[in-house]
This record gives sequence, C-alpha cells and structure tokens, in this order.
Amino acid sequence: MAEPVLVDTCIWARVFAKPGSNEHRTVEQLIEQERVVMIGPVLTEVLYGFRRQEQADWVASRLKNLAWIEVEWEDWREAASLGRRLAAAGHRLPQTDLVIAAVAERHGLLVYTVDPDFDHFEGLRRFSRSPS
Repeated sequence: MAEPVLVDTCIWARVFAKPGSNEHRTVEQLIEQERVVMIGPVLTEVLYGFRRQEQADWVASRLKNLAWIEVEWEDWREAASLGRRLAAAGHRLPQTDLVIAAVAERHGLLVYTVDPDFDHFEGLRRFSRSPS
C-alpha cells in the first residue's frame, strides 16, 4: 500500500484556487488512492482562507471524508520542542508547521508542501509527485 500523505495548507490553497494546476491534479490522484490525511490545524487554516462562508462550507464538504488524524498531547509537546530547537537556531516557524512535522514524524507520513519552512526539519519525508 502506498504511503499516506499529509497535504500542507499551501498545497490546498493551490488546489482550490487553480483547478487546472499540477497540485490540483496530484491531490485529486492522492484522494482517489485514499492516501490523503487531514489534521485539525490544517483544516482550520484552509477554511479560514475563504472570505465567504459558502465557499468555506463547500470546501469543508470536500475535505470531510478524508482520513483524519487527531493531534494528540505528545504531538503538541513535540511541536513545542521542535519550535524551541529551531528558534534557538534562528528559525521561528508557524505553530501549524511545527504540528505538521510532529504528526508526520509520529505516523510516518509524507508531507506534500512547497513551503521552504519545512526545509528546517531534519528527517521530514516530503512527498514528491512523479513527473507527468
């Protein structure tokens, strides 16, 4: 079975803003393969990005049936630890990025992102789509 993929907010933004994009096609394929997983912090960021409630409701209905992973106490604690280590090295990252990295590590997930902040996480496994 193919590995599950935690899709970052920056990719979801491209999926919904540009229906013809490579990211849209890739995420649709991952959804068809039942490989996409969602966590609460990403869902919140995605839905927060829409100005109108109707848009957010439509997107929520599309995301509702994805595999769901609860962010647990250990994940929040690991996210804080990652944040402190990175801040000490001069890199202050958003809380959601820290949580994504912690959850991905605990569950052995690939992360689909183009956000350069994720370059700071040693050992984070990134999803890379195959060339079409």
